[in-house]
Amino acid sequence: MQAIILAAGMGKRLGHLTQDNTKCMIQVNGVTLIERMLRQLDNLSPSLEKIVVVTGYKGAKLKSFISLLDISTPVEYVDNPLYAATNNIYSLYLAKEHLLQDDTLLFESDLIFEDSVIDALLHHPYPSLALVAKFESWMDGTVVTLDEDDNIKQFIPGSKFSYKKKTEYFKTVNIYKFNRDFSRTHYVPFLTAYSKALGNNEYYEQVLRVIALLDKPEIKALRLGSEAWYEIDDIQDLDIAAFHVHTRPGGTPAPDGVPVRRLLALPTHQGFLLPGQSILPQQAPHVRTQGEL
Repeated sequence: MQAIILAAGMGKRLGHLTQDNTKCMIQVNGVTLIERMLRQLDNLSPSLEKIVVVTGYKGAKLKSFISLLDISTPVEYVDNPLYAATNNIYSLYLAKEHLLQDDTLLFESDLIFEDSVIDALLHHPYPSLALVAKFESWMDGTVVTLDEDDNIKQFIPGSKFSYKKKTEYFKTVNIYKFNRDFSRTHYVPFLTAYSKALGNNEYYEQVLRVIALLDKPEIKALRLGSEAWYEIDDIQDLDIAAFHVHTRPGGTPAPDGVPVRRLLALPTHQGFLLPGQSILPQQAPHVRTQGEL
């Protein structure tokens, strides 16, 4: 198995924080997003054989930073030289040969999540999965509708969102598991055709939107429950994450002495969620906006 991290975006909505850094180099509580994610993935070794990072904006600086980290899993790079004029569909298109080689965990690089998110994906028996969470009013971006067997009936972009149907929606978390056969027979052929027909300034989820229309799409949804995750797209997201993410890389003790495994301390109406308490889906602010920019 391998992991692919899409990290070519410019992160313009983060303002001065990304003037000289790629988006995944911003820090939450003193740890960059990319370091946090790489260390979580490194813990999957030897099951995870390599990590592929798709770079673009400030790519050389990102590679230099990663080279200084003590990551034992081999890290390879794919460069997107057209990052300023394309979107993440092109970044994934450039990495398509890797998709054809092995089972893949696919991530966007601006995510923070607890380890149980990856555990849920890996331990589920279905070979190709899209992680989703029940839609809440503060979320935006792509949503899906599901049937009773967690088959994805429809991918719905933000432009087609209907509040009248919001109770039917699940938010895409932007973490996926693609079986190699699914990549070979479904995703890469449709990715190639979609890019050639409609261009590269699109989102890779648009390809899944087309695949979901097939009689046998070969990908299901996995509904997250108490597993916590957060995506950082702008300054407000960063401030919220810095306040609510209670973490130390490597699972070392937090400042209050409580051993954590990248625990997310999320707010409740009564105060803060403490280690050992359950996390209700409606308590976790899972903000999402499409794309890398």
